Amino acid sequence: MKTLAPLLLLLLLGSCMPSTSLRVLQSAQLTVPEHINTIALIDRSKPSNGWLNALEGLFTGEAIGQDRRSRQEAVNGLTNALTRTPRFTVKNTGIEMAGSKAGGNMARPLDWAEIEKICRDYGTDAVVAIESFDSDNSASATRQTTKRKDKSGKEYIDISYNSRQRTGVHIGWRTYDPKRKIIFDEYVTDDYLERTGRGDTERAALSNLPSQVSVTRDVAFNVGIEYGARIAPLYVYVSRSYYNKAKGFKAEMKQAARYFEAKNMEQATNEWKKIIAKAGMTHKKAAGRATYNMAVAAEVNGNLEIALDWAQKAWTAYGNKQARYYINTIKDRQNDSRKVASQMPGKKV
Repeated sequence: MKTLAPLLLLLLLGSCMPSTSLRVLQSAQLTVPEHINTIALIDRSKPSNGWLNALEGLFTGEAIGQDRRSRQEAVNGLTNALTRTPRFTVKNTGIEMAGSKAGGNMARPLDWAEIEKICRDYGTDAVVAIESFDSDNSASATRQTTKRKDKSGKEYIDISYNSRQRTGVHIGWRTYDPKRKIIFDEYVTDDYLERTGRGDTERAALSNLPSQVSVTRDVAFNVGIEYGARIAPLYVYVSRSYYNKAKGFKAEMKQAARYFEAKNMEQATNEWKKIIAKAGMTHKKAAGRATYNMAVAAEVNGNLEIALDWAQKAWTAYGNKQARYYINTIKDRQNDSRKVASQMPGKKV
């Protein structure tokens, strides 16, 4: 019998542990200039040749108005993301402008006079625009045959159909900085979702797929969130596992876990410290688990340096394997926290 790889085994063990969640401020991909604090959102991706876009819809099966509603969802997704950052104030202007001929490619940038007017009208420092939007949907079904036998041994062939739908969204973005008169960012996102269905006939399998309109909206909304994460530090929730069991210290670990679940950090950490002192090197596994939990508690309390110290002790002194990987997680968070601080000028992180 083959043994499981160490990392896979660790993941399986970790999945049996309880977990807690904490909110962290995740850095953006880009560092936006300090003078930009308020952003206006506009949609400039309305095809200037509406008939061409409608003709395309006839061939691709897109519903009438699908792209327009999906463009609105992209703006909503970006708005959603930017309301989860302390970096910016966002203003969804509702402005809709014609852009490229068919919607798939970006038109030439807006004139700076137009950008400056939008900023004046809405009291903003910059403009983020959807400059192009296109979606495509494809669906297919494949036949599947399976053999079965009844109690008498007579063989039958069952026929069914599996369907698959692929919904893609292509969005071009520009961020205009009127103070320096530069396009701070020009970026294109391509994203998609796949859905599956099943039925006794090809038609039934295809009809069991979700509405392409709703799926396109979902993809567009997610792409809006993705662009928000590109330009702004966002609060996200991360999960951390911890131990509630240890051989020889069952009652103590359960009690500490109850304190931890109740957000009573002082009582929880006091219990874990008692376990560490009592277990010592005689019960290294129990001591390692309690020490690892101390690292998790420190991170939850926002002290990454102390969390790293406890995690390193859990690994080096007691050989706790979870801590070995947790050390890297904390170091990554420290690096990201420094990046966030540089992206949040004049703001408390």
